[in-house]
Amino acid sequence: MPENAITLDDIYALFRESEQQRKEYQQDFEQRQRNHENTYKQEMADLRQIVAQTNKQVAGLSSRWGEFVENLVKPASAQLFRGQGIDVHHTALRVDAQDSEGSLEIDILVENTNEVVAIEVKSHLEVRDVKRFLQTLERFKIAFPKYQDYKLYGAVAGIKIDERSDVYATQEGLFLIEPAGDSVIIANSQKVKPRIW
Repeated sequence: MPENAITLDDIYALFRESEQQRKEYQQDFEQRQRNHENTYKQEMADLRQIVAQTNKQVAGLSSRWGEFVENLVKPASAQLFRGQGIDVHHTALRVDAQDSEGSLEIDILVENTNEVVAIEVKSHLEVRDVKRFLQTLERFKIAFPKYQDYKLYGAVAGIKIDERSDVYATQEGLFLIEPAGDSVIIANSQKVKPRIW
C-alpha cells in the first residue's frame, strides 16, 4: 500500500472531525442567535419605555394647549352669543356629569335662565370631533337634568379648523368659533341655522 494512501479510518476520522466542527458551529450559531434575541428584546423594551414617556409628555403639552384655547374662547363666549340673540350671562369652564353611558364633559358652558350653549373646544378641530360632540349634545339633558327645559345650542371652537369640519358643523346647526386677531368670532354666523336640542 502506498505511503500516502487514504484509509477507511482516515475517512471516518475526517467525518468525525467534520461533524465536530458542524456541532461547534451550530452551538456557536445558536448562542449568537440567543444573544441577538436578548439584545432585541431589551432594545424593544427600552423603545417601549421611550414611546410611553414621549406620549405622556405630548399628552401634557396637548392638555396645556387645550387649556390655552379654552381660556381664549371663554372670556368672549357670552358676548358672542348675545350677538346671536341668545342673552347668556353665566359662563363655566369644564363642567362634567355622569349618565348611564359614563362621564360627560363640556369644555365651556354659557347660560341664562332658559337657554344654554355647550361649547366643545379643540386646538385642531376635525370632523370626528364634531361627530363626537353631536353625540354629547344628544346625552346632555339626561346628564344635566337641571337644563331639561332649557333651549340647548351647540358650538365648536378651534385654533386650526379642518375645512370639512366647518362645513359639517354648519350643516348640523352648530356655531363655529375661530380666532380673529386677538379674540374669537362666530365664523359661520351668516350661514348657520342654529339647531335647538
